[in-house]
Amino acid sequence: MDSLTHTFSGLVTARLFPARNLTLRQRYIAGALAVNMPDLDILLAPFSSELYLLHHRGETHSLLMAPLWALLLSWIFSRMFKTQGGWRDFYGLSLIALVVHIFGDWITSYGTQIFAPLTRETYSLGTTFIIDPLLALLLLLGFLGSLWKKSSLKPAQLSALLAVILIGVQFYWKQQALNAGQEYARTQGWANTVVTAEPRPIAPFNWTVIVREGERYHYAYLKLNSATQQAASADANWLARALSQFQPPKLANWQTATQFGEGQDSELARDIWSRPEFGYFRWFASAPALYRIDRHPNGACVWFEDLRFASPGRDSPFRFGLCGPDWQSYRLSRDGSATPFR
Repeated sequence: MDSLTHTFSGLVTARLFPARNLTLRQRYIAGALAVNMPDLDILLAPFSSELYLLHHRGETHSLLMAPLWALLLSWIFSRMFKTQGGWRDFYGLSLIALVVHIFGDWITSYGTQIFAPLTRETYSLGTTFIIDPLLALLLLLGFLGSLWKKSSLKPAQLSALLAVILIGVQFYWKQQALNAGQEYARTQGWANTVVTAEPRPIAPFNWTVIVREGERYHYAYLKLNSATQQAASADANWLARALSQFQPPKLANWQTATQFGEGQDSELARDIWSRPEFGYFRWFASAPALYRIDRHPNGACVWFEDLRFASPGRDSPFRFGLCGPDWQSYRLSRDGSATPFR
């Protein structure tokens, strides 16, 4: 989830939290800061991009570590505001704000290591796109309403309730997306498949559905609340053209990708995939597919992408590979340039 939405969720949490020894201003400041604390793991990025990828949404996003982080934050806040109760005045609010942040990331499809450092396994409800303007708006209105009616909890309560209802609606559409993928697999006669559905921005009924059949993927962009074909005029803007590619399940344009490619490409791709230098991407990607192989006089660059981030009108932000002859790790930027990833 993006930082703005996290901040609004922290402000609403602060208004709802019954802290008698704190002023409303102190609660708002502490709630906004505490709810953003987990994303301080970005400080790892300047030291190592790979380290950041492996630990982003890791220890700072762990339910197991949250009580300790809350203790640290509450001590800092007690030093900032010098309240009579010291760190105890802020501990409950800090802990709840941290849990709210973890929940906000868990509902997205990126994956959150909620039991780090005991395990690096990631968990995801996968109902909500990482940037959800409607969710952010509901929380912002709850905060603004609380500023307007300072003596009433109702604006914050209504905001929180509507946010939960929105996530529930998104969960419903995810089940519909999974059903559409499973139905497509049945019509193709595929018995052993894994179906996943990834939320797309703006509309809760737009999904990328992926059907995995062994080492082969079949994916489509589905619009689940319509039965008519979507189209955009030739002079339509970028957003309209991108949204027009989401089609009803019966009219969907299913595309195919493979994890390792075909023929000679497959042998090279399998070799690169199994190399220890590529371990970080094997851990990260849940729908890894060969993107392309760029051959040059000194060797080749073998690029993989994660199809869960496939979306029309937008290049995947997660394309990684190894480049020969020394097979160093690189990240493929959206402009096509390769930058070292270490």
